[in-house]
Amino acid sequence: MKLKGKVALITGASKGIGKGVAERYALEGAAVVLASRSTDLLSVIEEDIGKAGGLALAVPVDVRNRESIEQAVTTAVEKYGRLDIMVNNAGISMAHPSEELSVEDWTRAVETDLYGVFYGCQCAGRQMIRQGGGCIINITSIYGLVAAPMRAAYCSSKAAANMLTKVLAIEWAKYNVRINALAPGYIRTELVQGVIEKGMLPVDGIQKRTPLGRIGEVKDLLGAAVYLASDDSEFMTGAVMTVDGGWTAYGYL
Repeated sequence: MKLKGKVALITGASKGIGKGVAERYALEGAAVVLASRSTDLLSVIEEDIGKAGGLALAVPVDVRNRESIEQAVTTAVEKYGRLDIMVNNAGISMAHPSEELSVEDWTRAVETDLYGVFYGCQCAGRQMIRQGGGCIINITSIYGLVAAPMRAAYCSSKAAANMLTKVLAIEWAKYNVRINALAPGYIRTELVQGVIEKGMLPVDGIQKRTPLGRIGEVKDLLGAAVYLASDDSEFMTGAVMTVDGGWTAYGYL
């Protein structure tokens, strides 16, 4: 029960990493506010957490809309009295040859993967500053640290989100607001599994390239997500923590 009594808001909580984080936080004692555009999926998760004895509240959010996030923060505070943890997880992936990347696709990636993170940080940060502290975790990617072909928009957005994490961390430390980024490698979410089943992801090559020899599972991220949200990491801010099976450390043939 490392998060007992805390209130957490998680964006992109309807599936994948966001769902896993929300369910684990509830098990650790937090009241969780589930935020996503997929409200039908959120309702099922909300019900399941309640049946297991946890506290959960589903709210509709489009992270590209700042007012939408602000309303979710307001709802969380009205319901539970405060906001201790904000997890900016919602994001999209994108792969296009850069010479063919449309302005619309570039904008869609940046609005979701960067603007959405900033809006979440700012709206949660204002509340946390008022209440005397809090913790923000931005789910970014190893592709904000290393490059990949055909991912100009994705890599640029994730790299910017990593730097945003550092800037806000040093700026808001005086308010006792900690901000860290969690940068996953290849994780088998529903989206990734669908791509694998369509033969669009070179699984064998990825596993060979990964020192630990496999694609990660959502559960592999959850310990780190709990640690960053808990008092165990109270002297940690401005960090980008990779959970990637050794991918970014590996530089051999």
